[in-house]
Amino acid sequence: MKTNFLLILLLSLSIIGVGQTNNYQKKLSEQIKKNISFARSFVYAENSDYNIDSLCEVTANKVVNLMAGNNYSSIYYQSLGLKLSAERKDKTAVKIYNFGYDCGGTRRIITHPIIQWKNKYGKIFAYNLSSKINCDFFKIHQLKSQSRNLYLLIGVETGDGNCYQGMAYVIEIKGDYLIVNNPIFVNRPYLNLCNREFEFDTKTQVLTSFLGHPSVPSPLKYAVNGQGDYSKDKMANIKLTALIGAGYNSEPSIFYLKFNGHQFVKEN
Repeated sequence: MKTNFLLILLLSLSIIGVGQTNNYQKKLSEQIKKNISFARSFVYAENSDYNIDSLCEVTANKVVNLMAGNNYSSIYYQSLGLKLSAERKDKTAVKIYNFGYDCGGTRRIITHPIIQWKNKYGKIFAYNLSSKINCDFFKIHQLKSQSRNLYLLIGVETGDGNCYQGMAYVIEIKGDYLIVNNPIFVNRPYLNLCNREFEFDTKTQVLTSFLGHPSVPSPLKYAVNGQGDYSKDKMANIKLTALIGAGYNSEPSIFYLKFNGHQFVKEN
């Protein structure tokens, strides 16, 4: 009799716990959908005092909380207003979702990317990459490495009226963790260059960068020296300029980098 009572009690507590979790996730989904809808229709001129950046930051973190540990479909996330911008169908099942808002200035749309992946046991994790960078990533390439899961993300983001930012960003999936600050391009994990296109050859592991349309390349010093903490290392700035400067400043403006298993280096 006592054993039966304990079993019934445990079952009841389990059902209550599942119900509470489902209610939390339902409310979280509703908040995300509401916030993304508001951000999408946001008009800066009518709401100049509203802190839309803060709302998007909070929303991106809510998306991470919803995605982590849950196996909802891409269709479900899209019903909340998220865009599936890129994915890889391999063991890590890397996916990039995003949402954004129109800032009303020359920069226009500001994109908030969120990354989702699986560890080797199939457990799902997520990370708010917009805490590091704003970009609409549309390609994911796996880099060849003997012992690491490295992925090259390629995307674009409007810079201002005269510039869109071409982005090449390398992430590492290490089981339950996402490493976003590996020194892949000298001392930084990404290249962020004005009006540039990036293409990657998975066979040769060569990354090509060229002007997206006929124009004069913007001064390289802005791209090298204007990347926050990464640009505080003056010696690294010199090395990065040496790495891409010759091709960048040539006619036509084009440079090639090869991944050697650890970093991108000059192609021989």
